[in-house]
Amino acid sequence: MTKPPLVETPEGWVPSGLKVRGKASGSPAPAPAKAQPAMMPPAAQHDPEPTPVEALAELPEAKAATESKASFRPMPVLTILSILCLGILYMLGDWQWTKFVEKSRAPAVIAATAPVSVAAGLQSPQPEYRPVELTGLIDPRSVKVRALRDGISGYRIFTPVVLEDGWIFVDRGFVAEIDGDKVPVLSGQISYRGVLRKGAKANSFTPDNDPIQQDWYWPDLPAMGASLKLTGGSPAYYVALNLVDPLATGQTQINPWADSKGANQIPPERHLGYALTWWGFGFALIGVYTGLHLRTGRLRFGRSPS
Repeated sequence: MTKPPLVETPEGWVPSGLKVRGKASGSPAPAPAKAQPAMMPPAAQHDPEPTPVEALAELPEAKAATESKASFRPMPVLTILSILCLGILYMLGDWQWTKFVEKSRAPAVIAATAPVSVAAGLQSPQPEYRPVELTGLIDPRSVKVRALRDGISGYRIFTPVVLEDGWIFVDRGFVAEIDGDKVPVLSGQISYRGVLRKGAKANSFTPDNDPIQQDWYWPDLPAMGASLKLTGGSPAYYVALNLVDPLATGQTQINPWADSKGANQIPPERHLGYALTWWGFGFALIGVYTGLHLRTGRLRFGRSPS
């Protein structure tokens, strides 16, 4: 018995006529299916590429530089008001500081020092607060200079005294404003004792004098003398009497403007305290201004790179 011939199938060499998986072994093997190209997944959608500037900003170095940059956007109205307030506070502090320096440098008045004539006192190296005595003819006219003493508004009475070699103003004391018209008119020969004082200068808060209306806010001695048609004399200094009685009540009082520490008996240390207080308010205002801008994000301080 002859063996059937072998035929080649996809399953291998098998006898002819043998069914393999339901198919005749002699039938030609089906051509293998052509391989379909693999389906590529749809391209992922990408964001548009950043511009060079945006790409540079996304770099860590650029971000660090941006975060460390300081910025300041001031509030316009608050800034203007703060500058004005700071200017006023500085001037008030400077005014009190000037008072402190002047009174600290003022020499003490030595009661035992014998008074000299006005002419000799004016020729001394330091005429300020020099004790003097004068005898002369008093002028019946007076000049009232506005002043404040112990919280009371009033006037200092300046009366010229004619001496042998000229004239000089004499500070006869302080009267309250309600008593301004009760000051008696003096005439004849007088003898006084006091100290030489230099005419004061106005500060930035003192109103201007009005010689025409005889409205004086500070003792401008040359202008006061000119308003009374006085010539010659000593326009730089006046005599502050030690004891005064401007209303002729018979009760003399100590004239504070004849004291080396100045009017109103305010010690220099108090003026220093006032100056520090005004300047302290200025620093507090700067702190509040800075805090408001920090809180609202208008002020940022740069961070130091690590």
